[in-house]
Amino acid sequence: MLKTKIVILLVLLLPVLAHGIDKKKKKIIGPGRWREIERRSPDSVVHSFMDTLFIRFLPKDSFQFRHRNGFVYEGVYTVSEDSIVDLGSVKYKILLKRPDTLLLTNQKGYFLMGVDNSDTAEVIVLQKQDTARPVTDIDMMIGRWTVYRRKADGFGALDPSDNIRSVYVTGPSTDGKQGFVYSGSDADNAPSWYIKELGGGQSLVCDGKRPRTFKVLRCQDGEMILEEEGMKYFLKQPK
Repeated sequence: MLKTKIVILLVLLLPVLAHGIDKKKKKIIGPGRWREIERRSPDSVVHSFMDTLFIRFLPKDSFQFRHRNGFVYEGVYTVSEDSIVDLGSVKYKILLKRPDTLLLTNQKGYFLMGVDNSDTAEVIVLQKQDTARPVTDIDMMIGRWTVYRRKADGFGALDPSDNIRSVYVTGPSTDGKQGFVYSGSDADNAPSWYIKELGGGQSLVCDGKRPRTFKVLRCQDGEMILEEEGMKYFLKQPK
C-alpha cells in the first residue's frame, strides 16, 4: 500500500521533479540488485504482470538485465545528464533513487523496483569427470541454452561483447551452420558466432566475429558446461 502511494504521489509530481533535475549533475547508480514490484501504464493504471523485471548493476558501469524466464542481457550502461539510463536494448528515465526504492519510466509506463534479496546465485556442484557421459554427437546438444553462471580462474572485468550469454544448437544444416553463440551485447537476431562442428576432444568449434573453441565439459540432465581459456560457462535450457 505504501509503495502504491509513493507511485501515485510521484506521478502527480512529475512536472516538479523534471523541473528540479540538475542538468549538469550525472546520477550515479551504485552496484545492487533490483526486482520489479509494481507496474503501471503511462496513465498510471496498475497492471498485473508475470514477466518480472530484474536488473543488476555491477562495478565499472556494467549491468545484467532480464525478465523472468527470459535471456540474460549484459553490457555497459550509461546515465545521461537528464537521468536516462541506457541499457542498450532499452532505456529508462530515473524518477526516484533511494536505498530501497528505484522508480523508472519509459514510453511503456512506470516500473517500481525494490531491492532484490532473492537467492538468484544458484550453486552448482560439479560432478566428477568420470561420471559425466561423453558428448559424442552434436545432436546431444540440440536446444536453446542460457548462461546463468560464470566462473573464471583469474580476475578482471569481462567484455560484454565477448562474454557469451546464450547458445542455440540446431544440429547439422545445409549451410554448414550447426547453431549460434550470442554475446552479452548481441541482439536476438544477430549472433556474433556460428557453430561449425563438434570436433575431437569434445571441442565446440565456432567462427564469426573471430574463431573460438569451447571445451564441452558436460551436456546432460538439462545442464551444459563450456570452458574457454579458464572461463567456465554454466548453461541450462529455459523451461
